[in-house]
Amino acid sequence: MSISTVSRVINNTAQVAPEKREAVLNAMKELNFRPNSFAQALVSKRSNCIGVLVGDLCGGPFFAQMMLGIEQVVDRVNKFSIVITGNHDEHRERHAIDTLLQRQCDALILHSMALPDEELAELVKRDTPVVFVNRLVKGAEDRSIWFDNAEGCRVAVRHLVEQGHSRIAFITSDDQSFVDAQQRFAGYRQGLQDAGLPFDESLVVKAYPDEVGGHVAVKELLDRKAEFTAFVGYNDAMAAGAISYLLENGIQVPGQVSAIGFDDIPYVRFIHPKLSTIRYPIEKMGEQAAELAVRLLDNKPVDGLRLKFEPELIERNSVKTR
Repeated sequence: MSISTVSRVINNTAQVAPEKREAVLNAMKELNFRPNSFAQALVSKRSNCIGVLVGDLCGGPFFAQMMLGIEQVVDRVNKFSIVITGNHDEHRERHAIDTLLQRQCDALILHSMALPDEELAELVKRDTPVVFVNRLVKGAEDRSIWFDNAEGCRVAVRHLVEQGHSRIAFITSDDQSFVDAQQRFAGYRQGLQDAGLPFDESLVVKAYPDEVGGHVAVKELLDRKAEFTAFVGYNDAMAAGAISYLLENGIQVPGQVSAIGFDDIPYVRFIHPKLSTIRYPIEKMGEQAAELAVRLLDNKPVDGLRLKFEPELIERNSVKTR
């Protein structure tokens, strides 16, 4: 058979007589032949893969949820994802992005927290479509799918104030170079200011942002004899760790101390008490980022896509109501 006939069967690009198609498929099976995607990409200028940079894949469900949203779109358009972690490190993120570009990815979806806005905005000028998720990049606002972290903490503080609390602690990340940490801390302070409450440094504790860190942070609050009737956790993991320590030491939640987390990760619906939290719709944000990347790749209109996501208070059982 001619090369063109074989090519049409392999790429499924045109009608081929059934007997010829069967002969080619049988030959492929006998020879254990698989098309070379890199060679195909050289011809088509498409690799059919979307490169994705994430922070990590072992630090909790956050990035798994983000990838779930991305994959829903990528699968629908018959592409696949290449995922690389950057661990929120400048050098690793830069290397990961270079690697994805060298792999001829059709588009990039980047969760970058370490690289400066100026460097990320330069990427948008390349031929490869680039979309940023979970960050508003100055100079690339139309490519940014982002969440208002500061408003999330303002909402949390406001809810606690409405329930009669005035001594509200903040259990936060010890890495204040992280943009999310800066924004959530600013939102906490703004929430106090909105309510006419003074900022008290003794009510703020920083620790590693996981369950153990929450455990350590609330212990420090108690050891320094800080007076508080409620706290906002930097994330759900810290809030869960803090609640665990309080309960272990005979302090009732929400009877004596109310708690609000941040993110609404799946397991907080099943702990005791069920955690009130600020929902972070990262799965939907991942979906929108992928949809934006695919539309840019295919030169389709991007009108109607949601770029900014607002926080939502999810009320459960960890806040004592009036």
